Amino acid sequence: MAGNPIMRQRLREIDAVGEEDIFGKLEQGWTTNRVVEQHLKVGKRAFYKWLRDQEGREERYYDARRKWANHLAEETLEIADNVMDAADAQVAKLRIDTRKWLAAKANPDNWGDKRDPLVQINIQDQHLAALRDISLLKDSLSIIEK
Repeated sequence: MAGNPIMRQRLREIDAVGEEDIFGKLEQGWTTNRVVEQHLKVGKRAFYKWLRDQEGREERYYDARRKWANHLAEETLEIADNVMDAADAQVAKLRIDTRKWLAAKANPDNWGDKRDPLVQINIQDQHLAALRDISLLKDSLSIIEK
């Protein structure tokens, strides 16, 4: 694919637009599809190849998406504050739920559901087991001494 002149041309076109401009649009809430189709006017395959071509670029992409998630989460407050009557409430709820879901997917550390740890440790059971081990050790030492 690296020898494909059309792909190389598309990658140069994306480079000409510039990383800052592309990631800025993503931070503002543009979808990746919209950036690729309307702003860059290239195919998704070329965009994702461009994203992977340079070390650190993919991480900067995900950083832009996390910033967008923060924006979405803040937007939910504005939507809720602007509801005036019960008829608007259902539409506002849908808009809020959609933004919450997107924010949780794009930035799960900040906006995802917190889960309990998968492993639970009972200190009392461990303490009793340690006491049993000590008791067995004392018994075996006393047998050796006799």
